[in-house]
Amino acid sequence: MEMWYNRKMAIFLLVLINGWLKIQCTEGFGISSFGKAYTEPPKPVTSTMSPARPCSRQAECAGISSSSCVRTHYDPVTRCLCGDNSPPLNGQCEAQAKSLYHACANSDECNEGLICLMPNITGTAPPHLRVHAPQDKICLCDTEAGFNEKDHTCNDGDILKTSLFAIITVTCIRKILTH
Repeated sequence: MEMWYNRKMAIFLLVLINGWLKIQCTEGFGISSFGKAYTEPPKPVTSTMSPARPCSRQAECAGISSSSCVRTHYDPVTRCLCGDNSPPLNGQCEAQAKSLYHACANSDECNEGLICLMPNITGTAPPHLRVHAPQDKICLCDTEAGFNEKDHTCNDGDILKTSLFAIITVTCIRKILTH
């Protein structure tokens, strides 16, 4: 009787955890399966679209509305790009939300997982951050929410927490079933 009860509890826990994990996955529309903060992928460059103008200072992009002097993971050159990292079209940007390193006035302008802050620009700061003046605010990874910067993206620490929870839970269920 006790073995039957233990199996029933284990099955109940598995169904409960499975449902919880599915809810966690559907609530995280902004998170990719690789645990990175969702930022719209760059629009593919077509033969009709000219490449964005190279820049070495944020001020050089002032003539292009809503653009920022940024470097992306796929291009070693800092360029005047729109918030979604696409090149401006006819000197204009359509993208509303901004990706990592884009100039901002407040956090509402930044994509999910990003926050508008003044970067800590020192002599050891990477070159792609030195394009900004000390008083400039840019979209950076929201470390308080578990997003950490790596390779020009923000990795989500909550995925790791969920994975550890799942491993511990499965281990406990296996112990219940073996007794």
